[in-house]
Amino acid sequence: MRYDGEGRVSATAVDFPRPQRGGTSQHLLVTMLGEFWRFTDLWLPVRVIVRLAEDVGLSRSAVATALSRLTARGVLENDGGGRASRYRFTAAARARLVVGTAQVGQFGDPSVPWDRRWTAVAFSVPETEREIREAFRARLKWLGFAPVYGALWFSPRDRMEQVQEIAEGYGVDDFMAFRVDDDAFEGRRPAIVDTAEPPQRYAEFAAANEARLERLRAGEVDVQEGFRARIEVLDEWRAFPWDDPGMPYELLPDDWPLLRARRAFVSVFEGTAALAERHVRTVLGELAPEAGAGVVVPLSI
Repeated sequence: MRYDGEGRVSATAVDFPRPQRGGTSQHLLVTMLGEFWRFTDLWLPVRVIVRLAEDVGLSRSAVATALSRLTARGVLENDGGGRASRYRFTAAARARLVVGTAQVGQFGDPSVPWDRRWTAVAFSVPETEREIREAFRARLKWLGFAPVYGALWFSPRDRMEQVQEIAEGYGVDDFMAFRVDDDAFEGRRPAIVDTAEPPQRYAEFAAANEARLERLRAGEVDVQEGFRARIEVLDEWRAFPWDDPGMPYELLPDDWPLLRARRAFVSVFEGTAALAERHVRTVLGELAPEAGAGVVVPLSI
């Protein structure tokens, strides 16, 4: 069964792990499984997950811990135990992955136009509900919002529908969301991006993946390495929107290296598609042929 992202799922139904500097086993596992199995409700045997996770550098113990924690978060659901254990994404996780994957794919895309308008959100959550407040802030941050003055957050994109959805999901009633034209500000335009650290990270990411791309084009990458490269480049790219609200290029410095990083990402991601698919299908053929029907390998962003 394929899930196409239609319908809405409560924002509180699933708690995806947040990216951390240097990566985490949970985040990497979500990237790996989400890349090939986010459209299906077929069960995936744990032996397949362990084997593929080992190919991206995760130990068996790390996988076991990550699977347990992702299940507790509502990201995965489990069927069976021991060697017969199987996992799949929950319905809520599949819904969020479809939306989130599209957002990650658009990040840094120069062809996405800016309508020269901002979305602003002001809200108040009492101190007695700190956990809800932090979760609401985290979801706003993922949507590309950043705080400007206390509880006044801005995003350069139209996020009105998503704000309403997460406010309903977390039970935040005391909020206001509105759109404002870029030329309607008195005073300064919202400054919501760090102009120091992200450029360095983008430049380092671009250089590392340009080197990968050279090896790919030279035919020096086998299927297992191609699989690992695809998952690693995607996992690192997925973390960037967490720290960068996705400002339109016309508001960024001329030497901002995001576009170079995006080109390297897209080239490696698309250049490893065939290698990654061959590796996944080979592993499935050996360990769980019945799970092969659920595999979808995107050829492009």
